[in-house]
Amino acid sequence: MLKAWIYRTSLKQRIWVSFAALTVLCIAVTGLCAYGIAARAMERNSTNLNRSVLVQSVNVLDQKLKQIIVASSTMMLSETYKQAMRDISAHNTERFFANFSLMQGPFTQAQLTENSIDSMLITTPDGDFYPTGGLRRTGVSFLETSLYERIRNNPESNWVESHPDELFAGGRQVISLLLQPLTENYVPDVFLAVNVNEDILEDAVSGGASLGSAQFLLINKAGASVFGDENRPAWSRSPDFLDKLREEAGGNFEYSAAGAGPMLISYAESRFAGDWLLVSYQSKKELLQPVRSIQWLVLAIMAVCIGMALLVAKYLSNLLLGPLLKLHKTMARVEQEDLSARFQSPFQDEIGEAGRKFNQMLDRIGELIVEVKETENEKRKAEIKALQAQIDPHFLYNTLNTIFWKCEMDEYEDAKEMVISLSALFRLGLNNGREITTLGQELEHVRQYLNLQQQCYEGLFDYTITSPPELQTLPVLKILLQPLVENSILHGLKEKRRGGLIRIAALEEEGKLLIRVSDNGAGVDADRLNARLKESGGSGGYALSNICSRLQLYYGREASLSFRSEPFVETEATLSIPMEGGMQHESIHQDMHR
Repeated sequence: MLKAWIYRTSLKQRIWVSFAALTVLCIAVTGLCAYGIAARAMERNSTNLNRSVLVQSVNVLDQKLKQIIVASSTMMLSETYKQAMRDISAHNTERFFANFSLMQGPFTQAQLTENSIDSMLITTPDGDFYPTGGLRRTGVSFLETSLYERIRNNPESNWVESHPDELFAGGRQVISLLLQPLTENYVPDVFLAVNVNEDILEDAVSGGASLGSAQFLLINKAGASVFGDENRPAWSRSPDFLDKLREEAGGNFEYSAAGAGPMLISYAESRFAGDWLLVSYQSKKELLQPVRSIQWLVLAIMAVCIGMALLVAKYLSNLLLGPLLKLHKTMARVEQEDLSARFQSPFQDEIGEAGRKFNQMLDRIGELIVEVKETENEKRKAEIKALQAQIDPHFLYNTLNTIFWKCEMDEYEDAKEMVISLSALFRLGLNNGREITTLGQELEHVRQYLNLQQQCYEGLFDYTITSPPELQTLPVLKILLQPLVENSILHGLKEKRRGGLIRIAALEEEGKLLIRVSDNGAGVDADRLNARLKESGGSGGYALSNICSRLQLYYGREASLSFRSEPFVETEATLSIPMEGGMQHESIHQDMHR
């Protein structure tokens, strides 16, 4: 479509468009490159900053988790704890309450060491130990809680994400650390559960994360949130996102979030909670929002430059194309058949020289038109007369020879009928000296010829002639069909003793007059004959070559003679004549004979 538009537009418009397009292209490339460089630099700097903040936040988180683990381990190293475990191992239940009272000191010390510890519970086969500062839900056994289920199914996962406290009253959201306490002698079913205040731990992580512009999310490798799901985006739960997080222990990548667009992701794994990942995410669209001002600046510059380019292009086109437009107007006058038009220009440049050559060409064309008209008229009359003279003696010789033999055999009645047919044949063939006849007269001419040949070859063939009445008055060249019928009799039916059939049919098809002459004779090599008729200077026989020559001279390349053949079934010659061309040439030839 662009190519077709370019062909239809003027040179002036193409100069305008080309100049403006070149200006826009240069500015657009510059603007896009500037935008791309700025966007990549901002993206790279933001990623590095977020990565640095992420590492800092992970370190803060790990420091907090480490303090919780150290406070819990310190408690388990105390002599009071060891004595309680020895009594539990010996099933000395009499000392349970004494040990319970003594354990309040280590519990208090651990909670004072790390303020994020909300409550603690040591569960044993003989009873539970916990600080009295919290109200224990005595009706809930540790072995019946989800915490026990978690440590039994996954002993290596010590940290349990945000959940309602199942061990102590209040139902606060806590994060739990599950440990199997150290003992001198192995004691089964002894566990330490440390409930950490979720808000304190989340504030510690958020404090480090607030230094950056990204948002943070703490999840485990299964995809569950550590601090709850209130502010978590839905796309962060998709399986493909979680699979990318599991590929390595840390890193960064770009993720196309459904409904949120591309996101820049950085993540790192906690050293003290190996199942936890701290993830930072930032919308790439929001990150690059400041850079979009460059786009608007480029668009504004492009608009101004396009206006200036169009004005300059208009001035240059008027200056450069003035002589060319004048030459174009001169050519337009010549196109309207005003051969007196001439180009005039004071410029001595290439366009001026082309205009002067154009004037010389017009002078020469005027001379040649006069010469060609005179030459072509004489040539056409001479060629048609010569071809007509070549055809007339050919079929006249064959006819007179037949009549002579009829007289020799005393078949005077037949000879009389043949003379009458021959007279009609001559009358139609001469056509008052005109080369153009009507289709009806041409079919009557060939009918008289067939009547003569039936007298010559009795019982050899029958014939049919069909034509719609509305085609009878169409103008055609005379004596086109008689040579074709003659070939059918002399060459097609010569090997048959009887039963021959010649059909002549005229019809209109796609604006052309088709006349088909067919027989059921021996046939011809149609492909070879068609090729020879099309070759320059070739011939398919004396009569056929003359028919082709007359058709080409009179109708041009739109007229043709072609053959198809199936031996002893049907051999057909088809004349194709343009109907409008015949009408025009008829008036020409009638004028020539007046």
